[in-house]
Amino acid sequence: MAADLGHGTATESDRNSRAFGVLKTPVVDIVGVRLDAPAEVSAALWQLLSRDERERAEKFRYAEHRQYYIVAHASLRRLLAERLRIAPGAVEFVETKFGKPRLAPVHRSADVEFNLSHSGILALYAFTSGRAVGIDVELLREIPDADDLAERFFSRRETALLRALPLDRRSLAFLACWTRKEAFIKAVGLGFSCPLDAFDVTIDPSAPALITRIEERIDRVANWAMQAFTPYPGYIAAVAYRQ
Repeated sequence: MAADLGHGTATESDRNSRAFGVLKTPVVDIVGVRLDAPAEVSAALWQLLSRDERERAEKFRYAEHRQYYIVAHASLRRLLAERLRIAPGAVEFVETKFGKPRLAPVHRSADVEFNLSHSGILALYAFTSGRAVGIDVELLREIPDADDLAERFFSRRETALLRALPLDRRSLAFLACWTRKEAFIKAVGLGFSCPLDAFDVTIDPSAPALITRIEERIDRVANWAMQAFTPYPGYIAAVAYRQ
């Protein structure tokens, strides 16, 4: 489903930005954007960025990464502008002490929460009304050191479940677990100050995504919902939000 990110009639640049609806429920709205946009689209989107965003974009060593940043962050501005009913350039951001971007207090009355994730050529945006939300997406690929990474970052239970799987299923299970855990720590807003082994998620890619344990010092399981989904061919994703 194509999505018009601007106001009024979509321009050719709007259509070429390749935004599309991914998932929409009464609680969360998820939109995807292809980051490998044509050069003329990137040039138009550059005009929407703030001075700080342009400075960050210019620090990227590789042109491809710079383009992806431009498209991802300008698209976020346009998606938020649509919801706030203002111009993209008027959207203001702040960051929490843990680095999570949020809308500035000037937009408080809109009660819009959002989160962004990108991998490969795909960016995903999750929007909710007044609920903490986190999203993560990963390009499907082989993870040759999945066991070692799980040992470093996952809980004992998750690591044991991963090691019990046949070798040919571990990469996908690792990515399923990783996206679910990343979505949660982004939603809870603690960043990497929240240890990844302080909570458990289900790791079976074909089973419902659930948070099954959270240490009390972080939160309570009953406060959170999670959903895993395929946002685009070749990608895996998860979203977590406060109930």
